[in-house]
Amino acid sequence: MVTKWWVLAYALLPGTVLAEEAHPHPELVRTYYDYGVAEYCGLVDAPVHNGYALLRNDQLARGKVGREDDRLARLAAITAVDYAYQDHGLSGNKTWCRTEGAAAVERFTVYFRTRQLP
Repeated sequence: MVTKWWVLAYALLPGTVLAEEAHPHPELVRTYYDYGVAEYCGLVDAPVHNGYALLRNDQLARGKVGREDDRLARLAAITAVDYAYQDHGLSGNKTWCRTEGAAAVERFTVYFRTRQLP
C-alpha cells in the first residue's frame, strides 16, 4: 500500500493547525483549544475561567457566530486537544503544560483583567 505524502504531512500537523484551518471562526476555535489545554493541565482557576468566558462571549457576539458554528468550533477544538494530548505522551505533557498551557492561562488571565488580548 502506498501512502500519499500529503496524508503523512497532514497527520504530523499540530492539533491547533488542523482545528483552525477548516473553520470559519479560527479565533473561537483557538479560544476553545486553549481552555481545553488549560483544563487538561489542571491550570483552570477563577481568573482563567472568567477570562475564558468573557473572551468566548465577546468572540461569539462580535463574530455573529451561530449555534451550529459554535458547536462545530467546540468539536474541532476538543478533537485537536485530544490529539495533542495523545501526541505528547505521558512525559511530554509536562512540557506541553509549561508551554501551551501557560500561554493559555496568560491569555485568559490578561483578558480577564484588561479586556485586551496580550
